[in-house]
Amino acid sequence: MLVFPAIGLLLWIAFLLAALVLASILWALASLAFWITGLKPRTSQKKVTSARRDPPRVQRPVPHPAPTRAAPPVKDRAPRPAPAPASPDIWPKWTPAHRRYVDEELALWQEQFDALSSSK
Repeated sequence: MLVFPAIGLLLWIAFLLAALVLASILWALASLAFWITGLKPRTSQKKVTSARRDPPRVQRPVPHPAPTRAAPPVKDRAPRPAPAPASPDIWPKWTPAHRRYVDEELALWQEQFDALSSSK
């Protein structure tokens, strides 16, 4: 008994979705046609205003502040300390153990690849 109303509800939802898709396709095609023909301004364009409502703006020169004197160089400044050498735990990929691991993995992959290519 509940099968027929459920099928009807699903058909109604499918019809509404199809109508929504068709309406959006028509809207996109119409807006594209209006944009191509130039009847509708794009959203990125500025709107044209009349000269009466928008008088031209006059650019007035901005007064620059008086030049300031540069500070004298400091002569008794201590030199910068040398940077500390990087510890090996920062870059573990450069350690000899990691290099050995990568070499072993590459050798294993190469063996498997050679085995696959020789089996054909």
